[in-house]
This record gives sequence, C-alpha cells and structure tokens, in this order.
Amino acid sequence: MANERLGTKNIELLLNQYRSERKRLIFQLGKVRETIIQLKAARTKEAKTTPPEGIKRGPGRPRKDASPELLPKRGPGRPRKDDPTAPGLRRKRKRAKTGGYRLSPWDEMVITTITKEGLLPKQMIVDRAKAWAKTNAKKMTGPEVEAKITRVLQKLSGSRGLLGTHRTGLRRGYHYGLKEWFFASSGALRQQHLDKIAPEKE
Repeated sequence: MANERLGTKNIELLLNQYRSERKRLIFQLGKVRETIIQLKAARTKEAKTTPPEGIKRGPGRPRKDASPELLPKRGPGRPRKDDPTAPGLRRKRKRAKTGGYRLSPWDEMVITTITKEGLLPKQMIVDRAKAWAKTNAKKMTGPEVEAKITRVLQKLSGSRGLLGTHRTGLRRGYHYGLKEWFFASSGALRQQHLDKIAPEKE
C-alpha cells in the first residue's frame, strides 16, 4: 500500500503538518465568526441610528438652532430639557464600560490581579484576596473572604461580566481571564493568550 511505502517517519511528519493546518483553520474560522458578529452588530446599530428619509417636521415645531427666546414657553413645574440647571430633572449618568454595573473594591482587586498575573484559578485569586483583605478588610475571616470571592467571580464571569473562563483539564475548576482574551462568538481562549495561564503548582 501507499502508506507502507511512506514509512513511519514520513507519516508522522504528515500528521504533524495536517494537525497544524487544522489548528490554523480552526483559528481562522473563529476570527471569521467574530467578524461576522461584529458586522451584524454594526449593521443593527446603523439601522437604529439612521433616521428614515422623507419625514418632515410638523408645523410650528422649532428648529434645532432656534434661540432660547424663540422656544415655546412651558407651564410651571415643567423645566426645559435643554436647561442643565433646571431642578427636578433626572440626569443620566455616564456608565463606564463595566458590564452595566458599578465595580466594588473587591471587583477591582480581582480584575487588577488578573490583569497583572494572567489567567488564574479561583484558589490563587482567593490567596491574593486574603492578603489584600489584611489591609482593606481586616475584620473578615478567611472563609468570609473565600465566600466573597466566589460571589465576585460569579458576578464578573456572567453574561454581562468582564471575565471569561478557561478549563485547562489539568485541574478542577476554571482559570479566569479578561473577557477580551476570549473569542466573543465561542467563548474560547484566544491562542495568543495561552501563555497567560498561571503554571500549575504541586
């Protein structure tokens, strides 16, 4: 047979070549899927922000550049929307890109630790948190710190969170990393960030 004429060494070389090609194709497929998702999101956003053509203003409505003196007067108790000093207006606060909620000091500590040290398992994050708590939460016991970190990781790795999870298969549980290190489409860790996984300790 043809395979017998190739020899074991050549067969191994071919296998390694095809495996490398398969990894490259899988990586490219992930990038294509991610790009498709981003383009669809951009298209949807564009459709929402583009006003329909042909709609004219109703009679009597002021122009956008009209001076304040020309704007129609409002009744008592109804301040103008364009008056930032008017009382009673509920101003929208700009939210930072933090998944839609405020970050607590515990959240920031976890994110800062992962940013500096790479993908970490829960136990290593708990160890860093216990050291941090000695200065910032002196009254908390070890079990309380561990319970707190469990809740923080559940929050930050949720659907609106800032962390992604990766299972190495070498230990129980996940390694936690910044969401930008993962593919948005599949949630898989990007190949270029594999070196950020913290080494296993005996």
